[in-house]
Amino acid sequence: MREVKSSIFALALPALLLAGLGLALLGSVLRNVAGDETAALNQAALHCVRSLAKKAEIARSPRPVDLPPARHDRPEGGSLRPRHGDGGPGPHGGGKWHTPIIENLPQWCKEVSEAAEIDGFAFEIVDAEGVRLCASPRFPDSPSATCEVTLFPPFGRGVLRTARVDGFVSPARAKANRLLALGVCIVLLAAFSLSAFVGSLVRVVRREREASLRKTDFVDNVSHELRTPLAGIRLNAELLAEGRLADEAKRRGALDAILVESDRLSRMVSKLLDFSRLEKGTFRYEIETFDLADFAISSSEMQTVAAISGGRASVSAIGSGAMVSADKNAIRQICVNLTSNALKYSEGEIGIEVEGNEIRFMDRGPGIPPGDEERIFERFYRVDDSITRKTGGIGIGLSLARDLARGMGGDLSFRHRPGGGSVFILSLAAGKKTGSQSQGA
Repeated sequence: MREVKSSIFALALPALLLAGLGLALLGSVLRNVAGDETAALNQAALHCVRSLAKKAEIARSPRPVDLPPARHDRPEGGSLRPRHGDGGPGPHGGGKWHTPIIENLPQWCKEVSEAAEIDGFAFEIVDAEGVRLCASPRFPDSPSATCEVTLFPPFGRGVLRTARVDGFVSPARAKANRLLALGVCIVLLAAFSLSAFVGSLVRVVRREREASLRKTDFVDNVSHELRTPLAGIRLNAELLAEGRLADEAKRRGALDAILVESDRLSRMVSKLLDFSRLEKGTFRYEIETFDLADFAISSSEMQTVAAISGGRASVSAIGSGAMVSADKNAIRQICVNLTSNALKYSEGEIGIEVEGNEIRFMDRGPGIPPGDEERIFERFYRVDDSITRKTGGIGIGLSLARDLARGMGGDLSFRHRPGGGSVFILSLAAGKKTGSQSQGA
């Protein structure tokens, strides 16, 4: 399922990126087109003004229409200064409107509007107060975009406004800007998501590569670890078979060595079988309710493992024991794994405390480097230091122990021991369940 989601995500991100690039490109093109439309409006307006100016020059009259004579204030010792609203130059043109021009504007407007040079455009003229003086027959009521040109003499104060006959400038600049902004946002979002996805893929590939290397190391470690006890068993068996050990004590020592190596080999094979069953999901738990303190103190597996390894394991209970629901054989396997693991790195002594529904395994070994507290429970992971390399092991003990604990509803955790060393804590579920259950495939 995760592979399917990754594939969909990998296909969707480039598509989103291409869509964003397409929108951005479309917005840019539309901005250029909108600019061209605006330039066309401006060109049409200038053409109209020039065409009307030619007609107005012929019919210009020096007498203004319906406007009072201009009044001027002459400051003492100064020159004439036009008052606001008079016929001097202003923001809307050169001055007053003359009678012939106003009378002929509608006819000139019609003639200019029908010219081929402004096909598709219409215009209107308004005076300084915003009153329409004339307009093309097809000038739209509410155009979406217009271009205004200030009138100049011989016209009076006012503006000529052009617009498309259909009332629209297509595409509008505002729409083009929105498309461009949307495309840029989509591109940035897709680029950020794509970079995050690629980074995630790189991390996954790196983890897979590390896991593959660890599996290779695991096979090498298993081969080496199996060869060691087998070599010891074979050597001592050959010495006994060939009768080279005449002394009874030496024969007894050879037999003890065979038993120790056989036990070591048996525990290793059992660990591999449990690991395989957990991987396949076929490990069966026989859950029963019992007192954890009584079980831990009465079990001899931990002391036996310690004795075989040349160490010592002391088991003690703190307070009254708690009833737990668990698989006794699985707990024994966990305890043996943790005990043998602790004895490898400590000075041959391990303290085991039972309190409530927890069993704590405490040693005075070198401990776990900061940052590796959780990684030590990964399968095939081994702390890369000289002590780990010297002690050997196949790299699945802690992972197997945690999987067994969690399969029973408990957990296995680690914490640093004050004063140096490690503490592994096995927590088990409270005693409520009975019967048997199986971990599904």
